[in-house]
Amino acid sequence: MNGQRGTMVVSLDLELCWGRFDKVPVPMLEADASEERIQIKRLLALLDRYEIPATWAIVGHLMLAGCSRHAGAAHTDVMPRPDYSWFPKDWYVHDPCTSAIQSPGWYAPDILEWIRATRVRHEIASHSFAHIYYGDPECSATAARADLTAAVEAAEKQDVTLKSFVFPRNQVGHLDVLRAQGIRAYRGADPTRFRRTKGVLYKTLSFLDQLLGLPPKAVRAEEVMPGLWNIPGNHFYMARNGIRKMIPMASRVRKGKQGIRQAIRSGGVYHLWFHPFNLNADADAMLSGLEQLFAYARRLRDQGVLDIFTMDDYRARLTACASEAMGTAPSGVLA
Repeated sequence: MNGQRGTMVVSLDLELCWGRFDKVPVPMLEADASEERIQIKRLLALLDRYEIPATWAIVGHLMLAGCSRHAGAAHTDVMPRPDYSWFPKDWYVHDPCTSAIQSPGWYAPDILEWIRATRVRHEIASHSFAHIYYGDPECSATAARADLTAAVEAAEKQDVTLKSFVFPRNQVGHLDVLRAQGIRAYRGADPTRFRRTKGVLYKTLSFLDQLLGLPPKAVRAEEVMPGLWNIPGNHFYMARNGIRKMIPMASRVRKGKQGIRQAIRSGGVYHLWFHPFNLNADADAMLSGLEQLFAYARRLRDQGVLDIFTMDDYRARLTACASEAMGTAPSGVLA
């Protein structure tokens, strides 16, 4: 493929009940989380089989073994809260304040251990502490800082140093807060072919894009401020629920393979991402599609034309290359 070498990155947004409590009833979330745990084990086995390292961006609260209320409130140390007009309740209103045994949809230190126990070395990254939306105008810098501080502290108690970040709902914001907390890379929002369209037209065109399995838009990583890299996503592995059932698995796989080939031709990156709960509906077919992509990627890696990195390993490679181009020694590239 023209002698170029591309990169593939896989990032996974692990939320369980924390990701959609503002939109989905809690009993439904807890049922989904139970099924999601099954698919996480299957996904980890698949990643091991094809030696695919991934970045697992975990909501920090899931790293806790449990928590309790103080003066009737949850996490009074994580202040201030974001002041969202569209969610007038306390952000922690649904936090059960129990334990991982009692409420496995809200705490998941066991899943963290599953990830660590695999043969492939995965990266543990942050998906915030409580899935607040950093890019929302009503989320202040102090609220983002309090949330990320809590995430860093929860990770440190599990001997994890956070270096990469995935924004909840892909709403990018408060990059200075990330950098101050030692974050070195984040997943930027996917580019879209339909930036100028809105509403029903946008949804229709986006659906057709998935239905036809068109190649994802090409992306490149960018150092947006000293020491902080944006590694944009460009292929969301869409679930098979609702109208999305109409999208053939072959279209999902074709889109992914074209994204990989495009990264090789351009020397850029193919960044595949999804939530493990996206596998719940028609899990066998969804995992089969991933297996086809992973097998294809491994074959190209074995041919020497594709690297497969976690977000932080890719960031380290980019930093080293940038330093070499400038004729300077990289500072803490592999730290």
